[in-house]
Amino acid sequence: MKTTFSVRTLGRCALFAAVTGFLASAVQAQTLGANLAITGPGAGADGSGFNNTKLVRDGNIGTATQASGTSNQRVSVKWSSAVTFNTVILREDGSRVTGWSLVDNDTGAVLATGTGIGAQRVVNLGSRSSKKINLIVNATSAPSISEFEVYNASGTVPSSSSTSSVPASSLASSSRSSVAPSSVPATSSSRASSSAAPVQSSSSAASSVNNAGLSADCIRLATNPSVNWRDTSLQTDQQIVECLSKTLGKPVGYGEKALGGFDPNGNSKLTIITKNASVSVEQQLLNALTDNAHNWIVFDKVQFAQPHEIGMYRMYCSNSTVQSILGASEAECLDYRQWCNRKGFSGEENCRNEFFNKAMNKSNIPIRIPAIGSNKTIDGRMSEAYFIFSGFAIGKDADGVPTQTSNSVILTHLNFKGAGHTEDHYVDPDMIRSTGASHDIWIHKNTFDTTGDSAFDVKIGANSITMSFNRLINVKRAVLHGSSDSRTINANITTTMHHNAFVTTDDSYMLLGNTLRRVPLLRRGKTHMFNNVFVNYRKEVLSLRVGAQAFLEDNVFVVNSSLQEKSSVTASLTEISNNYFKDISGGSLRNDRNFLWFGSGTCNLDNTTKTALTATNGSVADLATNYSAASQNTINTWSFVAGQDLIDYLSATTGKYGQIPFNSPLAGDRYYVLGLGKVPCQVR
Repeated sequence: MKTTFSVRTLGRCALFAAVTGFLASAVQAQTLGANLAITGPGAGADGSGFNNTKLVRDGNIGTATQASGTSNQRVSVKWSSAVTFNTVILREDGSRVTGWSLVDNDTGAVLATGTGIGAQRVVNLGSRSSKKINLIVNATSAPSISEFEVYNASGTVPSSSSTSSVPASSLASSSRSSVAPSSVPATSSSRASSSAAPVQSSSSAASSVNNAGLSADCIRLATNPSVNWRDTSLQTDQQIVECLSKTLGKPVGYGEKALGGFDPNGNSKLTIITKNASVSVEQQLLNALTDNAHNWIVFDKVQFAQPHEIGMYRMYCSNSTVQSILGASEAECLDYRQWCNRKGFSGEENCRNEFFNKAMNKSNIPIRIPAIGSNKTIDGRMSEAYFIFSGFAIGKDADGVPTQTSNSVILTHLNFKGAGHTEDHYVDPDMIRSTGASHDIWIHKNTFDTTGDSAFDVKIGANSITMSFNRLINVKRAVLHGSSDSRTINANITTTMHHNAFVTTDDSYMLLGNTLRRVPLLRRGKTHMFNNVFVNYRKEVLSLRVGAQAFLEDNVFVVNSSLQEKSSVTASLTEISNNYFKDISGGSLRNDRNFLWFGSGTCNLDNTTKTALTATNGSVADLATNYSAASQNTINTWSFVAGQDLIDYLSATTGKYGQIPFNSPLAGDRYYVLGLGKVPCQVR
């Protein structure tokens, strides 16, 4: 608990300090000096995919070089001898660029990356020297770059090789009109990236803000826990929900169409859950979730600033059958700790186990998890609400047949706490269950800790689902895909699982190491898993049945070397790698660039133990070709090779309290996140 609180507090303090500090003091401006792309020795430009590249260094934002394609298009500025620089300003004609990188052509070093350019993007790099700088971009359609400016600025420029700067989420309008854009977030952890420091040219002030069109009040609303949901100039439900949707960002992969409670046509509703309403928190949630109207649900920032437990099972506490089975009054059902006190069950863990896993685990218990309707978002940002024991279904089914199909659902920044590991519980207490052929679902940046059953199961033909940046800690059966071999509807299942952390803590390894599995257990459907991290998994991670197809690429598997169980490191690595994919004969597995390491308790990899995971079965196509061009471009821009940087990035960004990941326009690039410092991979 102490570790969780400290990490949580530090993240929020960093975010709040960055935002308020920038707004209050409006960081001292830089003096850019001469544009070296024009005045440097033998200055010139060239490119690959761009025409008339000289237009990026003509000092005229009214002209632009046009690319012929959308992927890995390059334009460069160059000199006859090396120049020293620390700041680059990029200007795009339009806003088609989805991802970009600056590369030192002399060394091949990546100087910075980001997700969008627009009218102006300022990149503070620290002091650099090169004869040529390449700008490589991906875009939704052929992009146009109007200017590629290079400066050796004086003033508040980072002096180190990494770009640490005021976060993008601090870009609210101060009294200055010259606020430059950023690709750096307030809550990330990093190495080199774009800066948000305001920039003033020697001749004129930079005047364009490029944060995906986000206003200062929107950024405050999305990042400042002291600014409640109705406390800015954004007052209508549509304005607030649009802000929340934009700052959350967009899913990639199969769930890319999920909009949740945001209606672009103007019919969005904002529901703020409070503690002082006439009905309980649980009832407020139920009232907001069950219809199909567009509804974005948040928790009052002030009232939920301290931990608050939510138990959806409480909706059944007035039921006499439930009371009889539990041997509890309604009050004791609502507050199980009262029941434990009367029964003499001491200790939080023991109390929860006795109440939820023993007293409640009866075949005739009528408690079921509530079903979410279409067009819903539950957004837990900047709240300390958490869900105990069970969560939600998305859609409904009966005997393998859909009875309610829900579409366009987002569950984000939620904290789910289980009551211990009891398999086949009669309540079936999944935290998130997508079922009933429901589709267009995004499960993003949630924390699941010691859940009794699944974290996010997929059943009865649910499809077009993305699970990203979730953090699962000691979850025994994480991700079932298809609940029966006989249900042909499960051939429709399609999921993308990317940038999730599946963690078994060292102290649970002996208890859970042989039982943690189902990531996923997949029947008939398809899953694409990339850039995930598995910590201390040693048995069958993946199971494939009835023609299922799985495409795994660039995932990391790491086991604490202190938990080695064989007489030699080689024998241990061989045993573990063979165990991972023992249960794949019923389906097809494509296994590209996935590796196993031994490492430390904080997941520092021992590179001498790197072991390729080579098991395959059958043939699986590149499932990413089913995604939109925008999804593919974002994935290509942000893809990590399996290794230390991926582990460190996910340790910093996954879960409710992780730093802002790349989906959001407030996010910093990977170098910024990695440069903020290592977060231990097992932190809770």
